[in-house]
Amino acid sequence: MPIFLQDWWLDAVCEDNWEVILYEENNNIIASFVYHINKKYGFKAIMPPQLTPISGIWIKYSENINLISKYSYEEKLNEYFAKEIDKLKLDYFYLHFHHKYKNYIALYWNGFKQTTRYTYRLTTLDDLDFTFKNFHPKLKKSIRKAQETLSIIEDISVEDFYKVNALTFRRQGIKVPYSLELVSRIIESSRKHNAINLMAAIDKEGIIHAVLLTLFDKNTCYSLISGANPEYRDSGATSLLNWRALEVANSRGIYEFDFTGSMLRPIEKYMRHFSSEQTPYFAIEKNYSWIYSLLRKIRK
Repeated sequence: MPIFLQDWWLDAVCEDNWEVILYEENNNIIASFVYHINKKYGFKAIMPPQLTPISGIWIKYSENINLISKYSYEEKLNEYFAKEIDKLKLDYFYLHFHHKYKNYIALYWNGFKQTTRYTYRLTTLDDLDFTFKNFHPKLKKSIRKAQETLSIIEDISVEDFYKVNALTFRRQGIKVPYSLELVSRIIESSRKHNAINLMAAIDKEGIIHAVLLTLFDKNTCYSLISGANPEYRDSGATSLLNWRALEVANSRGIYEFDFTGSMLRPIEKYMRHFSSEQTPYFAIEKNYSWIYSLLRKIRK
């Protein structure tokens, strides 16, 4: 199960404000749906918790299941969760599902809609030489340049990390969309579960150029939070940190890296420079309230 669907993660990002719907057979849990309900202005919605790029339904498959049985199995489980979600009396539902979740047809039959989004993934971390060789020439040059002038530290404080991360948003003229308190809870909880790598790239004067927070579950390393000082955007610090994150994942026996997606053009272009695989995933939604739907359109 991905880290973002685990109970300790939800405790960190939602505190006590999350629930789970289980599907059991013969006293075995074979599927689950974890969710966080957002209540605001009298409306009730299921939406992704902050800093949680993956949500939704998770299904456990039996070994050697054939396609006919697999599709029937998925439809049965999705039909069940669709009915259970409807019972929650929501105004709106919107979540990003894991990229391995590919069969949403039973949700469609129950009034849900999906939009295809993309993340970028590297699945070749068992061979770092091969991985680096396939980077875009500009990316390789940036990493090599940064290696000559910058060092990587892992003992950065949460406060310093957040300050540098905030600079990225400040450059765009927007407020940081999450609090220092939330980031602190995530870091503290992830450290307890040996699931985090927190890094900063600094120069010889000790000035922090960029920061990066990655997370691990048994199979995947996820890029979650990054930031850079706009005064040093050309130092290659961000590229160096990402390369180091791949090395750390490899050292832990984890050979998949997920950039956790972005549909923004500049970020998408940067992720492609790693020769990473464009991977579709579903954003699934359902409008239950025409008033809430109208207010969302007006806000946009």
